[in-house]
Amino acid sequence: MAKRPGFRLFKHYVRILLDHVMFRKKYVIGEENVPKLGDYCVIPANHQNAAIDPVAMIINMENRTHAYAMAMGGVFTWSPIINKFWDWLGMLPAFRMDFEGVDEAVERTKYVVDFAAEKITEGESVIIFPETNHHVEHWMRVWVVGYLEIAFRAAEKMNFEQDVKIVPMAHHYSSYYGVQGSYLLHYAEPVSLQPYYEQYKKKPRTTIRELNPIIRETVKKMMLYTDDLEHHNLYDFIRKSNVGEEHAKEMGKNPDVLPERLESDQKLWAELEAGVAVNPEIADELTETMKEIQETEKKMLIHEHGGEKKRQSVIRLVLSALAQLALLPLWLFSLIPSAIMYFIPPMFMPGKEDPYYKVYTQSMQFILTIVLLFPIFSITTLLVMGLNWGWWWQAVLWIALWFPLGIFAWYDGLWMRNTWEQISMRIHRNKGKKLQALYHHFYEMVQKLRH
Repeated sequence: MAKRPGFRLFKHYVRILLDHVMFRKKYVIGEENVPKLGDYCVIPANHQNAAIDPVAMIINMENRTHAYAMAMGGVFTWSPIINKFWDWLGMLPAFRMDFEGVDEAVERTKYVVDFAAEKITEGESVIIFPETNHHVEHWMRVWVVGYLEIAFRAAEKMNFEQDVKIVPMAHHYSSYYGVQGSYLLHYAEPVSLQPYYEQYKKKPRTTIRELNPIIRETVKKMMLYTDDLEHHNLYDFIRKSNVGEEHAKEMGKNPDVLPERLESDQKLWAELEAGVAVNPEIADELTETMKEIQETEKKMLIHEHGGEKKRQSVIRLVLSALAQLALLPLWLFSLIPSAIMYFIPPMFMPGKEDPYYKVYTQSMQFILTIVLLFPIFSITTLLVMGLNWGWWWQAVLWIALWFPLGIFAWYDGLWMRNTWEQISMRIHRNKGKKLQALYHHFYEMVQKLRH
């Protein structure tokens, strides 16, 4: 078993930042199914949120010292020094034909499969994303079967005497952008490969082909999912609107508790899919209304769904604006450290307007913050304020306040945005009335589609 000097401490550091800064709430379903040190397991999962997915899984394995995770092969070509860091983290390269080319992917994959299988025989778990890439929609690509090849290869290395298991797993997030949302890790019951050993010895490819859809279907049932990609954006817009919240309450679910909201959203999407199949013309009208709502909100500089919020009274709006004006100096002060975390990482993202690349933003913010920005900020603060000026306790306090100030900056920024949206609805009175009428019509059409 590989030694990881300092890894456990690093994992605690990352867990604090992930669970209390990047997100405010985490949920783990099926925690009893999480592999323990010494188990022989492969964990295939859906891929919803770039680098956040494997990080969230690894740091929440309380009973383990470590797990290995497959990562895109391209990052292993950057530098030998960086490769040492990936190895310390437990990242294994996944070479994909669509990205690295057929010949290179096939040749290198043979080595990776054997290496990953060896780690399983040592009692380590291997996390793998069979879709081979993340995406922004709530669905899954066709699964490649590498995870089953690794699992059976591990069993073969142990002469088929040990029970290698597959632990299907699904991620879900309240939001893929910004901070202070919620995330959910759902582990299904392990699937034993032992009953398939004899069949595998005779017909390995047939055995793998039979197992792959079973595992994929298990993950599919644990996540928000649709095959109707033509109407995916419409379903997502509906569930994020007041309709989604009201639907959860009708089911007796708390819309602010992510597992309960997921259960409600799954049922809502099933209703919508059934309605679209029967009344496609209503779906077309809803899609056009949705686009008109989005365009109107964009022109009014209102965040998506900002136009459906209840209008505040003039007195409350004035008091809110005065309170924010009073807090403005503190907010500007809080931006001194937090601006680094919020604004610098997205600057390195290609195709900023492309949803495929935009979903990388949260991962970039988190990874760069924990690996570079916060360590550099801390060291610089200690050198300048502590060593140079002799203000040691002030330096430590300033470092300790970095993340609390960043969280304050985020929530105060949201408050300012909500206040502006209320003001915008009053300034653009005609557009505001049009927006409210569009939402009212939208709700009526959704009800028709569901019933």
